[in-house]
Amino acid sequence: MDDIRQTALDRFRAYLERRQFSAHTIASYTLDLRLFFTEVAVPLAQVSFREVDQFVEHQHQHGRAWATINRRRNALKHFFDFCLDQQWVAGNPVKPSHFVRRGRPLPKALSREQVQRLFAQIAHPMDRALFLVILRCGLRVSEIAHLKLEHIDWEQQALSVIQGKGRKDRRVSRSPDAVASVQQCLEHHPGARAQGYVFWNRKRAQQPLSVKAIQKKMERYAKAAGITASCHSLRHTFASNLLEHGAEVVAIRDFLGHSQISSSERYAKISSQKIKQEYMRTMQKILKQGQV
Repeated sequence: MDDIRQTALDRFRAYLERRQFSAHTIASYTLDLRLFFTEVAVPLAQVSFREVDQFVEHQHQHGRAWATINRRRNALKHFFDFCLDQQWVAGNPVKPSHFVRRGRPLPKALSREQVQRLFAQIAHPMDRALFLVILRCGLRVSEIAHLKLEHIDWEQQALSVIQGKGRKDRRVSRSPDAVASVQQCLEHHPGARAQGYVFWNRKRAQQPLSVKAIQKKMERYAKAAGITASCHSLRHTFASNLLEHGAEVVAIRDFLGHSQISSSERYAKISSQKIKQEYMRTMQKILKQGQV
């Protein structure tokens, strides 16, 4: 850190002490600012919102919690407010958009044992394929309910998710066991009566399988397995498995099809080919640990 930034940091610490900030807050803010200036090489007066954007993105990519990122954002805001008062900078580069909104808590991922116990209860080929596609592809229950035969790319072992949440279409790869399971499922397919849907209502084949019916199936199988699980917990397990086995966070976000991303949550774009390679590489690790 150069002399100007070090002097500014020292005076900012003294300012926090005069304002009677807690020792814990002062220590945390100091650490946060040192981390920021380690990553940012431009002079103090030239720090812009772009440098702050990049810093926040790096925090996301390293898997930092929303509370940690917001604390570091607050440290930067207080610091640059102080620098502005001292006329060391022309403006504060920290903007409201850098604040990370706290999202709803995600359901807990299922353990490998819980997944195996769940699938041990699923004997019907359609139900097995239904939930395996959610687990291996990370689909939302509404997306799996609306999946049609025309959305399956057998040659590329992929699925097209049409008008998912936020009306953002995406393409997802399928693991070998998901491909095999869907093939077995389609051996029992009722044909034209299912109106082109991959998964059908077994009692009334002319009607598509509803979201509520899928959720009821999951409740029944989870109860039989003696576990607490939902369709969304399978989706979360998919993301957790990929993350634990080395997939990049930016790839996982593409897999899940998140559409509304604030400026503080932006990630670099990666090609669809790289996404597929990332999926296949990490899914092979997951499959080696045990089939369901």
